[in-house]
Amino acid sequence: MLLLAGGAILCAIRWQAWFGMPPEPQWTGDTIDYVFPYPSEGTTILMLGDIHNRLTQTDYDTLAARVPEADAVAQIGDWMERGQEYYRQKLLREWSLSALMGLPVIACPGNHEYSKGVNKTISPAWEHTFSHPHNGPIDVPGVSYYVDLPQIRFIVIDTNPLVRLVDLTRTLTWLRVAMHDAGDRFIVVMMHHPVLSAGKGRHNPLIHAAFRHALGEADLVIAGHDHSYMRHTPFVILNTAGKPRQQQPLIAPEVTDTVPVYGVLKITDAETPNPNLQFKVYRLDDAALIDSLYVKHN
Repeated sequence: MLLLAGGAILCAIRWQAWFGMPPEPQWTGDTIDYVFPYPSEGTTILMLGDIHNRLTQTDYDTLAARVPEADAVAQIGDWMERGQEYYRQKLLREWSLSALMGLPVIACPGNHEYSKGVNKTISPAWEHTFSHPHNGPIDVPGVSYYVDLPQIRFIVIDTNPLVRLVDLTRTLTWLRVAMHDAGDRFIVVMMHHPVLSAGKGRHNPLIHAAFRHALGEADLVIAGHDHSYMRHTPFVILNTAGKPRQQQPLIAPEVTDTVPVYGVLKITDAETPNPNLQFKVYRLDDAALIDSLYVKHN
């Protein structure tokens, strides 16, 4: 017994020596805020897909240098790995020291922000990390919500609870109202699990059946999860740092790729006649442009 106890202590010491726990981040607040400064001349959003804690401060600094005009950042789920406070601290450490710190963030929960099992629950790290409005359809605050900019309504859908019919029905009803009440704004929807899958064996028939028609009326629908890039307008899948997976799209895409990417979403000045939404996608490693999309207002 004494030998087993000694072995456990030694393993714990070695784990700490090999991997280490991150120090407390140099942090200026309790949460990453979403509140926008409402820029007067257009809006630029840096769009990030699955990250899985793989981006470092240097990576974020590089993205900030590539998109210096960014007014905000949007992330489409699986930013943190599952379950441990370690990963939250790692995210805060790398983010808070980077040049992107201070920009508002619109974040969408992914499956890695949830526990595994039948009774999935979102990690407490989510609510502790992000400040989001409480205007969604379900009891958990700040997971499904919308944020209004002068010309865009971002609608975030937490797809994790949608295996329950009551949550699916309530979310779909809320989504239709949120889209209808957006007024003259462009509608950009963020959801982790895609309506149209790009990855082999990743198709989610429930989400496809429930949301394809309603979200076909949106200007842009951005998802993650599949660790690939795919566009079948208005549906887009982004992967920024997740390990690339083999592709097998549900339908023939307009553009597809397996390389890690990031997106830049721009909207022209509100005073410009016939404003349009511009979405460009760049490779993460060398910033090469791989896709462009221009959306005129419906």
